[in-house]
Amino acid sequence: MARAPSTAPLNFIVFGEMGVGKSSLINLVAGKTLARSSSGLKSCTLESTEYTIALPEPQLNVKLFDTVGLNNTIMNDKSYLDALVKAHKLIASLQNQGGVHGLLFCIKGGNRILESTQQNYRLFHEFLCQEKVPLALVITNLENEENMDDWWINNQDDIKEYGIAPVTQVCITTIKGLKNVNEDKYSESRKKVCDMLATLGRGDACSVDINWFARMCKRLRQFFIPGKALGKSHDKMLRTLTKRCNLPKQDAVQLLQRIESDEEN
Repeated sequence: MARAPSTAPLNFIVFGEMGVGKSSLINLVAGKTLARSSSGLKSCTLESTEYTIALPEPQLNVKLFDTVGLNNTIMNDKSYLDALVKAHKLIASLQNQGGVHGLLFCIKGGNRILESTQQNYRLFHEFLCQEKVPLALVITNLENEENMDDWWINNQDDIKEYGIAPVTQVCITTIKGLKNVNEDKYSESRKKVCDMLATLGRGDACSVDINWFARMCKRLRQFFIPGKALGKSHDKMLRTLTKRCNLPKQDAVQLLQRIESDEEN
C-alpha cells in the first residue's frame, strides 16, 4: 500500500484565459472531479479556488489555486481590475504559506495566440510575480495529435516570438473522450503533469516582494504633481502595465491605488 505523502504542500497558481481547461487540468491532477468549469457569470465572482491534492506517485502534496480567466467578455473595467487585485491578494497570502512554487499557464492547442493571451502572461508573470516565479506552459486539447509532444516541436518558435518564455512545458489532453477513447493519452498526460509539479517543487518556493506594490503606489502620486518627473522605477512600473500588459494608463493607476489601499487596510 502506498505511503501517504508527508511533505508540506507545494503551491501552484493556475491561470489562463477562460475556456482553456484550467478546471479540467486540476481534475486531471486529482484523478477525479474536484473542479467544475464556471459559467461566465459565476467566474465574475473573481475569487480563486484552492484545491489540495495528495499525490501517491510521486509522493507529494500540492495546492492548486484556480484563478479567474481575465478574458471574460462580460467583465467590465471595474471587475477586471477587481480580478487583478484579488490575484495580488492571493500571491500575498501565499507568502505565509511557503511561497509560490510555480505558475501553470494554460493555453489551448489549436487556438491562436491572442493579445489577451499575452496580456494574461505578462500580468501574472511579469507584473504580479515580477518574473521571480518559474512558469510552466500547459498546452491542452491535444487528444487528436498522434504524438502530443509534436505540438511543442512545431510551435515553440511561435510561442517564443510572442514573448512567452516558460521554464518547461507539457503537451496534454484533459479528457478521456467518448467511451474512454483517449484513456492512454489521458494517463500519459496525468503522469507528465505530476512529474512536472514534482520537478518544480524541488526548487525553493519563490517569495514575491509584495511591499513593492505599496512603495511604488505611494511614489506614483508624484506623477500627478506638476513639475515632478518620473523616476526609473515609476517608468518601469507604468511601462509594464501600459506597454507590456496593454492596460490603459488610467486603469494602471487605479489598479495600483487599489492594491495600495488593500495593503493599508
